Amino acid sequence: MHLELVEGWAASRSLRTEWSLEYTRSRVIYIPAYAKLNLALSIIGRRPDGRHDLRSVVVHVDWHDLVGVERTPPGSPPSLVLTGERGADTPPDGSNLVLRAAVAMIAGPDQPGVRFALEKRIPVAAGLGGGSADAAAAIRLLAPPEPRGERRRLEALLAVAGSLGSDVPACLAGGTLLVGGAGERLDRLEHREVHLAVAVAGRSSTAATFAALDPSEWRGPGRPEELARRLRAGEPPDPALCGSDLEAAACRANPRLAAGLAGLRAATPAAPWHLTGSGGACFALARGPGEARRLAAAAVATGLPARACRTVPAPAGWGVP
Repeated sequence: MHLELVEGWAASRSLRTEWSLEYTRSRVIYIPAYAKLNLALSIIGRRPDGRHDLRSVVVHVDWHDLVGVERTPPGSPPSLVLTGERGADTPPDGSNLVLRAAVAMIAGPDQPGVRFALEKRIPVAAGLGGGSADAAAAIRLLAPPEPRGERRRLEALLAVAGSLGSDVPACLAGGTLLVGGAGERLDRLEHREVHLAVAVAGRSSTAATFAALDPSEWRGPGRPEELARRLRAGEPPDPALCGSDLEAAACRANPRLAAGLAGLRAATPAAPWHLTGSGGACFALARGPGEARRLAAAAVATGLPARACRTVPAPAGWGVP
């Protein structure tokens, strides 16, 4: 069913008073924060608040960061330790979505403080939702114990996620989703595992991309909705339905991204590569893990970061109500 995010903070206040049972049984917990891809993204229109309405089929893949948390003395501010190959590209201050998620989830001087550890593996500013995935992982780690699948709990957590960014609700729900609105409407899509190669053709600015977008490039909801229908029917994703309405604008906004994408396509002419959202990551569907590895190796040979990936399901108990 469709889920609209709850307005304001009222629904999330009860989340700030208890700790996860998993958390209290161990000093440190680490969980993966999975990258996301937009298999198909279309722009529907523009809202009065300036944001764009969209329709997108979102999948999560096994390229992931690791997020851990441990208790610190009550009243101490949330802190963050960064490691990993992408750690130097990630802000360690209060602008980091992990710390913002902690502030949103914890209130009161008598509450335990938290120290997060973030091992950063997902490329930054690549359209893979790494920061949003990290925030979603922080919410999971700090979520209070309530019955699995309990609707009000999930609605409240999604409201917190939506306050942090338009991609965070989808990353919190996980798995494969048909996303609508400005990112707040989520429909679950169950389907078989998909293999693909993911390459980073360049960095991308979402703001610059939307600023360069021309309304003539809006293609409406048909493509992602048809892809969603096929996935629900158990059919493999059709490359003809994949891709992003934002590709042309992203390439205009960043000529280096355009050059990287063109070079990748020239090196692998038999493989359709699609930009995910506003980029700079792109993907090519594969018939299995072997083909995904070959495509990723071809992308690496052009000088781009790349790896073979597979889709991952939603975490148990974290579906869409």
